[in-house]
Amino acid sequence: MSGVYPAAMDIGRVVKERKFDSGGQGTVWAVKDRRINKSWPVAYKEYKPEIRPQVRVDVLAEMVDFMPALEHGTGEWLANCTAWPAMLVKDSAGVCGFLMRQIPGPFLREFAFAPGEKKAAGFEYLLNPGDYLKTAGISITPRQRFELLLDFARTLGRLHSLGIVVGDLSPKNMFFSLEGAPRCFLIDCDAMVLRGKSMLPQAETPNWNLPDGEPKGTESGDAYKFGLLATRLFAGEQDGKDFRVLRAADAAVGRLAEQSLSADPARRPKPEEWLTVLTSAISTAPATLPKAPPPASAPRNTSSRAQSAAASRAGNRPQTRPKAATRSGARPTPPRTPPRPRRPAPASQGKSHAGRWVIAVILLLLALRYGPGLYEELNENSASSGSGRPGLGSGGSGASAENSEEGQARALSGLLERNEGNRGSVGEAVRRMMACPGSSGLLEVQGVFEDAASERDDLVQELAALDVDLLSSSMTENLESGWQASADADRAYAQLAGEVMSGCTSGAVVSSAYWDEANRANTRATSAKKDFVSDWNPLADEYGLPTMAWDEV
Repeated sequence: MSGVYPAAMDIGRVVKERKFDSGGQGTVWAVKDRRINKSWPVAYKEYKPEIRPQVRVDVLAEMVDFMPALEHGTGEWLANCTAWPAMLVKDSAGVCGFLMRQIPGPFLREFAFAPGEKKAAGFEYLLNPGDYLKTAGISITPRQRFELLLDFARTLGRLHSLGIVVGDLSPKNMFFSLEGAPRCFLIDCDAMVLRGKSMLPQAETPNWNLPDGEPKGTESGDAYKFGLLATRLFAGEQDGKDFRVLRAADAAVGRLAEQSLSADPARRPKPEEWLTVLTSAISTAPATLPKAPPPASAPRNTSSRAQSAAASRAGNRPQTRPKAATRSGARPTPPRTPPRPRRPAPASQGKSHAGRWVIAVILLLLALRYGPGLYEELNENSASSGSGRPGLGSGGSGASAENSEEGQARALSGLLERNEGNRGSVGEAVRRMMACPGSSGLLEVQGVFEDAASERDDLVQELAALDVDLLSSSMTENLESGWQASADADRAYAQLAGEVMSGCTSGAVVSSAYWDEANRANTRATSAKKDFVSDWNPLADEYGLPTMAWDEV
């Protein structure tokens, strides 16, 4: 980041409160006692030190200047449907982030798996089977699905008319509200393309990739991903291109979705071409989501020679599940310290209909530990709006912490950052394992569990090496217990993946003694982590360090 921007706010005037989220680019915080337009609470996105040299501050500054220069009604519209950058923030080294509005209240909701707590209503919650939606307490009709698509088509078309391309369009940066007329809200606006310029190289969320070789950050790319969104919203899945439910709900909308996924960008319908069709679909929407009709039967080949040749080409092994997608194109995430080779978190796959009710019940229990990360993927917390959850606290590990309470607290804060990338990968691996992804998939998730356990063991050892004699002994003991219990759960999951490799069913997974062992360890981990944060957060507040929710430990 270079250049002088006198209008940027000094970081000393930004009072950070609770942390909203972390990702490959940085961390988003609530800001105390500041409002946009004297009404909207403010959030602050702070770029990671290793990301800052890559950021084109001139483009970010153009974004900040863009909204005030718009006609009043247009600027108000943009502010109401996006978290558009509102002001640069600088420190002694230059621009370090920006201010924006927080996600508005209508886009927060209480889920059945976390009663009494409002969470951001990300689109990833909607891209799940009906059993999960019931478990989460989400009631959405086909009409409301069409209304959400109509609102987003209008938003996307208007953004394009202003010279804005979303680029990394995915359920990770979209939120929904079903209060009144269904509508959408977009975040990660600094990653959008404005008038052909991008603040960072364009990236993509796993499973939301454009066809190989196609340029990123284009209007036709947005059109492709809108088609994916429409298809998956009705199919109830995080990936895949199964148009059958959407076609059954409205044939014309289904045809547009298919056209959107054309390999030829010129053939994809623009957002405005969806408006009339979606408006019609809303008026004729069925009361309930139709079932997907069976796929058309393939024509029979009665030639035994042809059958033999086909079997030979297939290696006599039917391909019943797609191979796990790679994570190429995800936003770059800096290596851990010290760097450790790590298997990528497995990409999610669709579930079979058989046993879905069992999975839904289990997911409800797991949601309390892992949240929506079990039903998405992202990302691993994505390398889009985010894939891991690395934090930005200062300090580090080792036995040479300052001989003061503040110095020791900062050293402990540095160690806490090290664990923040584990949770999303483990949660996604549990979900994958329950979907029985085949031998190669089970080997992959087993590796994720083993890596996570090993990393938590390292953290426990480094915690023991820290000089923390001036800190509460019960606090550090609870942290050690929580991490150790999480490592125990990871090891139990790894054993479970190996156990079911020869014959995996959802019933076999949940009836295993290793499953029970992991659940007991998770319970111990949750209790210890809650006790830890009750002691840690007041101390962190005192010294200006990041506070944490128990499920971030």
